[in-house]
Amino acid sequence: MERMLEKGVEEGRWSQKFISRIQFNGDLVAASPDIFQLALGSDAEFLLLASDGLWDYMNSLDAVAFVRNQLRQHGDVQIACEALGQAALNQGSQDNVSIVIADLGHTDWQSLPLPQQNILYELGQAFATIGIVSVGIWMTSQLPL
Repeated sequence: MERMLEKGVEEGRWSQKFISRIQFNGDLVAASPDIFQLALGSDAEFLLLASDGLWDYMNSLDAVAFVRNQLRQHGDVQIACEALGQAALNQGSQDNVSIVIADLGHTDWQSLPLPQQNILYELGQAFATIGIVSVGIWMTSQLPL
């Protein structure tokens, strides 16, 4: 760790004063994984394994929906991995983004219909958002100066 800090000073990333105040206690990386066992049924579509560079920026429901949509479009797990990683980077992830998708072979992706967008639902959400923002602006304008 000392060498890493010294190199950071040499490269101008931080000052000597800054690193003099840093103290490392214990391990910086946890080596004990969370492990869950479950039986996969015949309806299991794929496994999605990823590092925290993804999970810090996307929840599991959104990630699964994203992968499912990618596989419906082209059925290629490599392209789905790359697109999911890019989505995490687009949301601001600066951490390591490692992704593995294992297609379990139970789903004919090309025959599944793409999810239909509900225009009325999306329009309702847009109007609700405009209404909430408008109320917030109005309430702010009512505050005494």
